[in-house]
Amino acid sequence: MVINPTKNSKEKALLIDIGGTNIRTCKAYVGDNELHDPLKKSTSCLKDFDSLIKSFLEEDSDIRHLVISVAGPKLNDSITMTNRNFKINENDVLNKFDIDTCEILNDWESIGHSLRLFNDDEINYINHGSSFNNVALMLGPGTGLGAAVVINNNIVLPTEVGNTSTMLSGLLRDIGIDASDSFNVVEDLISGKGVERIYSHLASDKKTPEEIIELCKNKDKYAQETIGLFIESIARLLSELALTYLPGRGIFLAGGLVRSLEEFIDLENFKNNFLRNRRPMHADVLSEIPIGIIQKKMTCLHGNLAFLSDKLKI
Repeated sequence: MVINPTKNSKEKALLIDIGGTNIRTCKAYVGDNELHDPLKKSTSCLKDFDSLIKSFLEEDSDIRHLVISVAGPKLNDSITMTNRNFKINENDVLNKFDIDTCEILNDWESIGHSLRLFNDDEINYINHGSSFNNVALMLGPGTGLGAAVVINNNIVLPTEVGNTSTMLSGLLRDIGIDASDSFNVVEDLISGKGVERIYSHLASDKKTPEEIIELCKNKDKYAQETIGLFIESIARLLSELALTYLPGRGIFLAGGLVRSLEEFIDLENFKNNFLRNRRPMHADVLSEIPIGIIQKKMTCLHGNLAFLSDKLKI
């Protein structure tokens, strides 16, 4: 955390989440769980990001803390977005604005910090399992594919698993798609654009993920097959990652795309794909891992607040 030593800590924070498609903002009180005045804007406003922050601070002089989650890996005090020409640095922000603290997080680091806030009634379980350690895996397909490992609630290790390639050929083979130029890394398959590409492969037509989901609700053959293959791919990927990280506390899926697909998940098929081709010993381990879908929205903003409250020990 970068802290301005000339300022006194106060209680109000501005929370910002910069995703691949949208920017979400809200205000919050440090140590609280409630988000105030949530807003959503297109990432096109990144062209004038300083003015966006300035306007919030001018409107509310009580804001003393700023936490920004960004879709990109954090190197030292900076994040460069993976799919936008945008870079942000903690020290630069602190020097530009009259605030006490500034923290920049990878978006899935932020989501990892949100896990401690959710009760079981805010998670719909695909597999209840039986927790056997304090390691959790959080994952979500959206504009790309994000994931993080959470240890003991307060240690969060964000990953760039969506940009890896070693598992891709096996995932494509499992759903009967030959490797092609359309699929180069894992998030080319397991993301919103992955839904589009599977549908295009099957139907030789282009639709948005939202259109494909709507077609699936209307029993369109290609859309149903697309969603079925996409969900199967998620189960197979989770199986690989589960044996990599052994998340005995559970695997938790987050984001709007996963929530919109929940009604199409056949629990038995999902579990079968999760356990497919595993040795009995490993299948026994996997079957004990809880798998759930987080129902709460704005998980990054909640995670930003949880992280800040923990840092300031409030």
